[in-house]
Amino acid sequence: MPDAPLVDAISRMTAILVDLAGGLFTLVMVYSGIRFMLSHNPRAVQSSKELMARAAIGLALVLMVDMLRQLIQYVVS
Repeated sequence: MPDAPLVDAISRMTAILVDLAGGLFTLVMVYSGIRFMLSHNPRAVQSSKELMARAAIGLALVLMVDMLRQLIQYVVS
């Protein structure tokens, strides 16, 4: 098995990254949703939709990084 302190450090870092990304995703979605509902300008509505999509893509990427880390840890150990 690889160096255990390194594996533990990487696991902690990815766990923190996932937690931060989840919190940030929630904040961005709430902000975008409020902006979407209160906006009367079609351009602002489109901008809110794009922000929601980008937030979802960002969260998906962070979750894939965590899944990749778990897969590598499983294969190596």
